[in-house]
Amino acid sequence: MTNFVILAAQRTGSNLLCTLLNSHPEILCHHEIFNPRGIYYAVTHRDNSFDLGSIQERNRDPISFLNRVWGARCGHRCVGFKLTIAQERRILNHVLDCTSTKKIVLRRLNRIKTYVSVQISRRLDEWEVYDPDELVRDRPRIRVDVARLREHIESNERFYRQIGESLRRRRHPFIEVEYESLMTRELHRRLLGFLAVTPADSELTASSIKQNSANLEDLVSNFAEIADALKGTDLEDELHARDH
Repeated sequence: MTNFVILAAQRTGSNLLCTLLNSHPEILCHHEIFNPRGIYYAVTHRDNSFDLGSIQERNRDPISFLNRVWGARCGHRCVGFKLTIAQERRILNHVLDCTSTKKIVLRRLNRIKTYVSVQISRRLDEWEVYDPDELVRDRPRIRVDVARLREHIESNERFYRQIGESLRRRRHPFIEVEYESLMTRELHRRLLGFLAVTPADSELTASSIKQNSANLEDLVSNFAEIADALKGTDLEDELHARDH
């Protein structure tokens, strides 16, 4: 039996990764079960028949709640969930201390797209979409402030530094993956090997719907201004990059 946790900043592809892993017959991958707003189980388990406790019970004793998650395997030999930045510090410390919990560290290389995606999701209050008909089609264009962009990047990098230093110091098993490679077979093979499950007979499939355009020109209202401000900096290439 294997337990794992996905550690990620917001809008780095964690919903996509959760549904990819959950498509494997031996894996049950929940989403943000420690989100302050709710308990988000795996998409395949979001009905009233799967209930491990209330938000109040979870908040009162998060370790006991997590133990119930580990115990409710529903026939799967590998169970996990995702934990994003600033969610339930007690659980973050617990899983970092636990040698038997495997860690998947997910990041998105394009830091500007991460920031813009966060701002759009906050504006729309739309964080996950699994039905194309439910996607808000009129996507807002975001005005980017360079100072706030830099603050957001530094906050995320601090989160990843702390996790990386902790895992290397403890010498726990972990794997680092990138949003930009999530749909590649090579990464799928690496992930399944890391989780010690049987190689998939068919491709892993994602049910998460991509929410925003690949081009920042379509999403940033002051794109020309930002392009001028970031010219010659470490962010210039990311501003003009395309997702494939």
